[in-house]
Amino acid sequence: MKKVGFIGYGLRSETMMQAFSNVDADMCVAAVVDPQKEQAAKRMEGNQRCTDVHWYNTVKDMLKKEALDGVFIGTRCSLHTEYARLVLKADLPLFLEKPVCITEKQYEELSKEAKGKTSLVVVSFPLRLSPIVTEVKHIIDSGMLGKLMMVQAVNNVPYGSVYYHSWYRDPSETGGLFLQKATHDIDYINYLTGELPVSVYAQTAKLHYRGNKPANLHCQDCDEYLTCNESSYVVEHILKEDVQGDACCFATDTGNEDAASAIFTCASGLIISYNQIFTVKKSAARRGCRIIGTNASIEFDFYTGLIREDRYFTPQTVEHSFHFKEGAHFGGDEMLALEFMALMDKVKPTSDLAAGLASAAACLAAKKSALSNQQLPILY
Repeated sequence: MKKVGFIGYGLRSETMMQAFSNVDADMCVAAVVDPQKEQAAKRMEGNQRCTDVHWYNTVKDMLKKEALDGVFIGTRCSLHTEYARLVLKADLPLFLEKPVCITEKQYEELSKEAKGKTSLVVVSFPLRLSPIVTEVKHIIDSGMLGKLMMVQAVNNVPYGSVYYHSWYRDPSETGGLFLQKATHDIDYINYLTGELPVSVYAQTAKLHYRGNKPANLHCQDCDEYLTCNESSYVVEHILKEDVQGDACCFATDTGNEDAASAIFTCASGLIISYNQIFTVKKSAARRGCRIIGTNASIEFDFYTGLIREDRYFTPQTVEHSFHFKEGAHFGGDEMLALEFMALMDKVKPTSDLAAGLASAAACLAAKKSALSNQQLPILY
């Protein structure tokens, strides 16, 4: 049985442990570093893969004292780079949550540490590995589309309030929402097209999740608790959705943009347009893209599970339908689990650190472009 050390055992670590269980992975949680030990231990209750856990106060102690087959990093985003560098120095197989870094300095530090070691890491890009993207990749690689001309991508996030209600509202922890959300989309687009963008022009806006409510206000302490469309009460009792936080998203201390667009260009001339917004609800959710070629176009949406091919020179439209288990990143989490198990058996992953760094570089450049209102090169 593979012994895995966890650096941070929060919601994402718990979710991936379910994915490991779903694929009957021969692994266990051997050691954990988490400052919130009580909450982490509660998440493990009843999990047969968490019956003999050794707890450590520091990552260095865990890496020094514990005989591990691999390490899982599931901390807040601002800590990913720091701990990834320690694990890379130890030459252990690593599962690294995205984004792999949130600043240019972190990007430089991680790139330096990762030289010659990018295939030692599985980066948490479940969309790249999802069955629907795998099928689209197969169709593109068949040559059916001809020369690729344009990608039109969209991410209309139906659970967007989490980025304003909870710790995600702090851009110093997330790096902003290009790095938090677009990092997935840029990665799967890179994977599908086989190209990396070389420049970007981006814009962001903050139009809804802003206001003049006092800083540090929580929903239950507000006189609009029962009526505000974004309050934790309405989310739980009216919208019937999970509450992911109760900090006021209309307070003066609410961070993050709530809408963004970017145009990426590739060396071949391929243009990629990407739009993300965080104010939609329920059936307005969209995530996917349309890829336009000289012979045909293909489009897909993760939420509907549909792929549509429009062929130009035959009277033919072809549709494919996929069925995903809810809450598992459209089937991608299980594929990530299999990738990490294979990595611990020395099989190079598809979603490696090179992909993680490439996506981070594009997102960092998009963020910088939006702040400077300039088209900027992407520096890998």
